[in-house]
Order: sequence, then structure tokens, then C-alpha cells
Amino acid sequence: MTPADTTNQDDLLTSVAESIGTTLGSLAAKANAAKEALTPGPATQTKVVREAKIVRRRVKAVGRKVAKKVSAGTKKAKKSVASVKRSVKATQKSAKKAAKKTKKVTRKAVKKARRR
Repeated sequence: MTPADTTNQDDLLTSVAESIGTTLGSLAAKANAAKEALTPGPATQTKVVREAKIVRRRVKAVGRKVAKKVSAGTKKAKKSVASVKRSVKATQKSAKKAAKKTKKVTRKAVKKARRR
């Protein structure tokens, strides 16, 4: 082996060692970041609580919208029921009037017939 070959091998070994060191360093950094992300801390706790509040607000808003729609539907139904009730009452009233009128006319006719 010549001194140039050993220098090349040393350079190659140094390059490989640096590459391995860089890879191990990045893996360690990723592992540390993952550990910090998974362990509950004040920052993660705050973030989770904030997101939960946002979700809760959205759910309440959707609930209000649904309740409003249902309420509007029941109001319409109540109005139509009231309208039907009114028309039924009006029909009954007019039928009663007609029956009374018919009864009156019949009585008059009977009285007239008796007089003759």
C-alpha cells in the first residue's frame, strides 16, 4: 500500500464516519422531538385545551342552528294547526247559523200551515 492509498482510505473512512455521525445526530434530534411532542407539557396542554374550546364552540353553534331550524318547523306546524282550527271553528259557526236559520224558517212554515 502506498501512502496515497492510505490517505484515500483515511479520507473515505472519515467521510463515512461523518455521514454516520450526522445520521445519528438527526435521528437523536427526531427522537427527542417525538418524545417532547408525546409527553404532556404546558405547551401541549394549552394547545389541546385551545383546540377543545374551538371544537366545543363549533358544536354549540351547530346545535343552536339545528334547534333554530327545528323550532322554525314547529312554529310553522303550530301556525298551520291554528289556521286549521280557526277555519274549522268558522265552518262550525256558519253551519250553526245555517241550522238555526233553517229551524226558524221551518217553524214559521209550520205556524203558517196551522193557521190555515
